[in-house]
Amino acid sequence: MVGKAALIELEGVDGTMFTLSGLGMGNRGVELATDPDGLYDAPVKTILLAAAFQTGASYGGKRILHRDIVFGVNVFGSKQVSWEFADSEWRKAWSYDHDCKLWITTEESRRFLRVRLSEQPRFKPARDPRLNEYGQVTMTVRAYNPWWWEDDVTATWTSKTDTQPVDASSETGHKVEIDTIPVSNPTDNPIWLVWQPQSVPGAKTLLPDFSWGSDEFERADEDAERQIWMPAPSIAGQRILVDTDPEAIDGQVVTFLQAADGRLGKPNSGEPLWAQMGGIAFVYPLPPYTPEVQVPVGVSNAPAGWSVQVRCRRPWSRPWGLQS
Repeated sequence: MVGKAALIELEGVDGTMFTLSGLGMGNRGVELATDPDGLYDAPVKTILLAAAFQTGASYGGKRILHRDIVFGVNVFGSKQVSWEFADSEWRKAWSYDHDCKLWITTEESRRFLRVRLSEQPRFKPARDPRLNEYGQVTMTVRAYNPWWWEDDVTATWTSKTDTQPVDASSETGHKVEIDTIPVSNPTDNPIWLVWQPQSVPGAKTLLPDFSWGSDEFERADEDAERQIWMPAPSIAGQRILVDTDPEAIDGQVVTFLQAADGRLGKPNSGEPLWAQMGGIAFVYPLPPYTPEVQVPVGVSNAPAGWSVQVRCRRPWSRPWGLQS
């Protein structure tokens, strides 16, 4: 079987797209050189535990590290543009403070890695590159998050029943509508589900936090079908984001005020729903290679048509392969 080259592209911070390898390579005068280092498996360091007089050591877990990548690019001039212009456009696509996207596409997948400069590009020409319109630049870049990402897979559930009480002044007798929504994880890494419930004053959202057979917590058996009722918002129209990842930068429950033109405010610019959680947190990810499965969601005290969306992230250790 004849192999087919992967399509490798760099999407710059300015939105410019460079085709570095594969069909259309060198579209902007820049091609990937040989021997790139750091593109394959995510870097991992295992942790050793050893007592003072222990023979050998014990496995103490692992740390997923940031990813450092070193690669060269060949920069060419052409009849259309000079070497200097091509080299300048390549450098303008990069930043120390903001991420580019390095895309790799095969017949089976299209994934990207978020990268930015960690050192200055290195260039040691034997002679003035303007003489032959060519030079090789060595790039040293870093992916602070080491995963190769595919687009999120989403699903939405919309309620069909009005679960508001007949008597608006009543604090009891709210109806509950519960249904299911599909989630899945074909990747080699656990994923943390992201939920976006509609912000309707008084509406309470029911979300799953199943343990999925985890052995990391003592309550895992009891939590096999764990579900969490979210606090009810009091502001309509704000954006609510429930990122179940305990390492989420802005917290697991984030609200954004939304301007009339649709633009979102800063994280946590809405009401502090997280403070109303009473210390309850989401603790379980969806394990690797989980086929599509239906999980329960629900709502109380909301009109028919209320909705919640789930996003299943797709983080991979490699730029291709590893599918379930």
